[in-house]
Amino acid sequence: MPTYLVERYWPGVTTRRLLEALQKSRRLIEQMSEDGTPVRDISCIFIPSEEVVFSVYESPSALAVAQLNERAGLPVSRIVEAIAITDGQEPAEAAPG
Repeated sequence: MPTYLVERYWPGVTTRRLLEALQKSRRLIEQMSEDGTPVRDISCIFIPSEEVVFSVYESPSALAVAQLNERAGLPVSRIVEAIAITDGQEPAEAAPG
């Protein structure tokens, strides 16, 4: 399943506000999965000094990721398909090039 990176410029975000939003999005992820659109929240990185949050999801499409974030009320600056590489291992589905 493709992986997507969500970049959020989120003025005024705090750790508490982010955690509350993530809890809400996890409930929505369960609902979406039950409805046949599997989305998996992989990770989230918060950079307080920049008011930026990066989130990584597995999902069948960028549209599903956008719908999740919209329903959760999370700001989205952009969504791009990404390839996660961990522990120096080649990803299962490498991009051409």
